Amino acid sequence: MRALIVALLVGGASVLSVQSTLGQDEKQVEAGEAVYNDYCQTCHGLNLVSSGQTFDLRKLRKDERSRFENSVTNGKNQMPPWKGVLDSGQLDAIWAYIRANANDR
Repeated sequence: MRALIVALLVGGASVLSVQSTLGQDEKQVEAGEAVYNDYCQTCHGLNLVSSGQTFDLRKLRKDERSRFENSVTNGKNQMPPWKGVLDSGQLDAIWAYIRANANDR
């Protein structure tokens, strides 16, 4: 009986930990959406839906974080560099927003 109680307590703690992490992830995604709307939406489209004239950010795979950061920081083609404008926390938030809406979630 004691082992069952311990298992339930540990399991409950794990659930609380997962819920806490999910809450943090949701806040990060929401923050990313706000930053995206301020800096990226004009070119990349409402809700990450591109008009076809710019790269569809939803196509970025989870292993392409460095590609994303390089393009945002240094610019690419007609995209201006955002180095010195967006900080690392904002980049993290935008990435969380992109990944939450990515085609390969």
